[in-house]
Amino acid sequence: MPSVLFAHENFPAQFGGIAGYLATRGWNVVFATAAEAFPRDRLVRLAETGLRVMGYARHRDVAPDTHRYLHGTERAVLNGQGLARAAIRLRRQGFKPDLVVAHSGWGSGSFARVVWPEARFVPYLEWWYNYPPVDMEAETGEAVEDRHAATLCRNLPFLLDLQAADAILVPTEFQRDQLPDWLAARATVLHDGVDVEALIHPPADEPPFTLDGLPEAAPLVTYATRGMEPMRGFPGFMADLARLQAGDEKVHAVIAGEDKVHYGRRLPEGDSWKTRALAAHDFDRGRLHFTGLLSPGRYRALLRRSDAHVYLTRPFVPSWSLLDAMAAGCPLVVSDTAPVRELVPPDAARFVDFETPGEIARGIAAILAGPAAARTMGGRARDHAAKHYAQSVLYPRREAFFRAVIEGRGLPGQ
Repeated sequence: MPSVLFAHENFPAQFGGIAGYLATRGWNVVFATAAEAFPRDRLVRLAETGLRVMGYARHRDVAPDTHRYLHGTERAVLNGQGLARAAIRLRRQGFKPDLVVAHSGWGSGSFARVVWPEARFVPYLEWWYNYPPVDMEAETGEAVEDRHAATLCRNLPFLLDLQAADAILVPTEFQRDQLPDWLAARATVLHDGVDVEALIHPPADEPPFTLDGLPEAAPLVTYATRGMEPMRGFPGFMADLARLQAGDEKVHAVIAGEDKVHYGRRLPEGDSWKTRALAAHDFDRGRLHFTGLLSPGRYRALLRRSDAHVYLTRPFVPSWSLLDAMAAGCPLVVSDTAPVRELVPPDAARFVDFETPGEIARGIAAILAGPAAARTMGGRARDHAAKHYAQSVLYPRREAFFRAVIEGRGLPGQ
């Protein structure tokens, strides 16, 4: 069976699931990660799948006098050096991959073929930076040229990977369409997949979602992303949630995630979009619940409890949480943006312009007013997710793609 190295700054991230699947299929799989939970001098075998994991690290941080356009590039090079040193240790132990798959932009896999020149190389390219950015508001002023130049330089780590790439992997057509034509022609679109089975058929011992202050029969609106930020429509959602509360004295809302910005510009220290929203709007705090990050089981239970789940995003990388909510059969209120339209059929959600005040609230209210129709709509979302985005569907396709890369056949652009 083939040998493959997955390289990613984090774990399990986008590769943990497929890496474990391949390990159970008999592939010789190693996952190299900068996650601090794993030792840097030896492999750790995970009992459930047999996947072997080893850590790596860059030996220093970005130098303070490096040009600020190049901070990301220098960090990627340092990560690449760290991975290469770990790869040399693996080579000494006899590991020789047929394929290296790396999350592009971090630099993790940039020098893998320096260590293993015969290996095939696939960068997983999540986001290509264009200017003007499709995911941000239009910019004006004297600093536009500076930001334009800085944006061009953000793609340098990708180019470092792409010069050695045998194929390019992207998760959605929308993300492929951000690439220049000469790269898009070489890209294969295959989503990461979500664990649909766990969402549709939870373990018998997985308890339903409960929360102090949340009545069992209360209509429940849910919002669950990694952070609380404009990229995911959080300020507009909170403004409309206040409107919804004012018109419906029974509705509760549960917001899961961290009070921080993961995508886009950060606010000054001590400030946050949650803080701003709570100060700007008149909420009934007894019907507004923030849970922080949830365990996987509790997160799944929350989605199954939801009467209306809200997912919003600017034109950017779509979240796994959207597909999780679809697989759970949530009645959905979603942003009418390109990445969402690709994943969600038009009859499986209520689409809204989340930049228009009141649109989100009206969408939620319409779903809550017709629970039977809402559940039917949620069922269509669940069926679509199960058919197109289940791990059980996509993992065999990814395995076939990796085999094709190793064998050098049938790839885009050949």
